[in-house]
Amino acid sequence: MCRIETGLPKGDNIMARFGIHLSISGGLTNATSRAVELGCDCFQIFSRNPRTLKAKPLDPGEANSFRAAVVEAGLKPVVIHANYLINVASPKDETYEKSVSALTDELRRAEILGADCLVLHPGNHLGSGVEAGSRRIASAIDRAYEDSGALVPICLENMAGAGTEIGVSFSELRSIIDISERGPFLRICLDTCHAYGGGYNVATERGLDATLGELDSAVGLDRVMIVHANDSKGQLGSGKDRHDHIGEGSIGLAGFRAILARPELRRLPFVLETPVDAPEDQVRDLAALKACAAGEER
Repeated sequence: MCRIETGLPKGDNIMARFGIHLSISGGLTNATSRAVELGCDCFQIFSRNPRTLKAKPLDPGEANSFRAAVVEAGLKPVVIHANYLINVASPKDETYEKSVSALTDELRRAEILGADCLVLHPGNHLGSGVEAGSRRIASAIDRAYEDSGALVPICLENMAGAGTEIGVSFSELRSIIDISERGPFLRICLDTCHAYGGGYNVATERGLDATLGELDSAVGLDRVMIVHANDSKGQLGSGKDRHDHIGEGSIGLAGFRAILARPELRRLPFVLETPVDAPEDQVRDLAALKACAAGEER
């Protein structure tokens, strides 16, 4: 059975926590040091090389050092993002089995590292249809939990709608939850860029009302565990997953001020996945996000 109590702050008056997806180049503890240096409250990492489905086992000593560094720094939540190459919606048997194996390993690693959640892109059905793909995703999740014995909750991430992606609509995420035996314990990662690309106008007050209303109706706002805070280079409903710096894309600073003013969302951790074109980009985007939370005009 999955762990659902994460110790995250609760209540409408709790301020959001802010973090960044950070590189683990040079070792896992380097990511914690970088998070502290940047002024993060939380952070996200890959626990393994994102360019291959193969992975070396975690070094126990490095894992212990990582957990100790996280506690010492007071960083929470620790978010692991699953490898982008995993496609547990694939109708191709070889790809599917490799993806299930990789997802199982991701859960094991997240457990060993003391992560609070594992974010997963649901996958691409490659023409086999959303219903069939959703059943494969649910089955893969159930198998991965059974084989790993992990208790870390998986957060299904909403997608922008490129190609044959599953999880563009909140109802598609709900279908996976309903089919999976682990459904009651699955959570949601809300990506602002993906939502905008998928046709949810989170850039306006009216659009945000409609988006959160549909999200609540489809899966329940209480299932949302983390927000990926990304501006969008693409236009509304474009289906493009192209992240932009906070305030420089189609969502804009006004959009993020509105998002961060919502009591349903401001209790959640916001993690940046914005481009890193220059060393100062992460500092600037984090500052912009915090300013939006404070309602500041920039």
